Amino acid sequence: MKRYMLVIFALILVVTLSLSGCTSTGTKTSGKVVLRENLIHPATDYMAKYTQTAANRFNTTFAGKYEISVHPGGALMGMAESLDGVRTGVVEIGQYPPGVFSNTDARFSSAELPFLYNNIQANIAACKELLPVYSELLEKNYNQKALALWTATSLDLISKKPVKTMADWKGLVMQAINPPCAAVATALGGSPVSIDFPDAYSSLSKGVVDAGMYATTQMVEYNMWEVAKYVVPVYMVPTFIVCAINLDTWKKLPKDVQDALLAEHQKMADDLNSLYEVLVTTNPDTLASHGVQVYILPKDERDRWHAAIQPYINEQINKMGDFGKKITEVADKINAKYPYIGYIEK
Repeated sequence: MKRYMLVIFALILVVTLSLSGCTSTGTKTSGKVVLRENLIHPATDYMAKYTQTAANRFNTTFAGKYEISVHPGGALMGMAESLDGVRTGVVEIGQYPPGVFSNTDARFSSAELPFLYNNIQANIAACKELLPVYSELLEKNYNQKALALWTATSLDLISKKPVKTMADWKGLVMQAINPPCAAVATALGGSPVSIDFPDAYSSLSKGVVDAGMYATTQMVEYNMWEVAKYVVPVYMVPTFIVCAINLDTWKKLPKDVQDALLAEHQKMADDLNSLYEVLVTTNPDTLASHGVQVYILPKDERDRWHAAIQPYINEQINKMGDFGKKITEVADKINAKYPYIGYIEK
């Protein structure tokens, strides 16, 4: 009996020691608190590169005490687990597109509402105003605080045949990487097929689909001109990426560390927004240089496409209640300042 009790005590001691390096503040390594930041984007992506730059600045400031450890490519958890992973503290910090979790909470669909913003300038301007709005939602319901919010630009059409009017959408089989893209295809007369983004190139190449909706930066990065030659950059489905920290972790951090985390991540967001504004303006020329026909949709035709999808937009906003009213108020105010003239603003 005595030997049995000693064995039990030894097991408890081992478990206690193995857990002693982890706290709700972060993971302690050699006396240093490490804040793990999970990214769904690969290491080659601009977001991963800019995050590492921000982490380097932070780590220099708090050398030996606090450190941000960047994990791109969903190394610690995949996109589907991102919201809950930050909520429960599986990781201390996570970056993810809120729109992915629209089925969890209708308010997250506000991050990917079709035609919500006229252009990249409006999308960027909304980031500052919506950061506290999203942070309040996350703090009250998902045990995390938003550190930064930035645009990943918009999802626009690339196809294997010209699309210039609503009539051209009829019979168009389109890859839909999320519910808003599927809703757009259906409303405009196309046929959506649910396929994840990693299969975009092969789906177009093999003729599984006629078209897809992706950011023009992705079209350039993944050489999609090799499999489709027609692009309509109309700022169709604007997007946001949020960076959030577990709220329990946040509350245990000293004020100077909190301030530095906010400052570095918001500078990162500003830098990414500035980069994407340039890329969104230059990507059409880059695509055209590879033989792509870029069609700038006239405002009256864009208005027709917008009107066709408006019932879906209204349905989503109504599900959000007061949150939806706030989102539309911000969008209306900003769009008045940045009207749609054409994709490339003069």
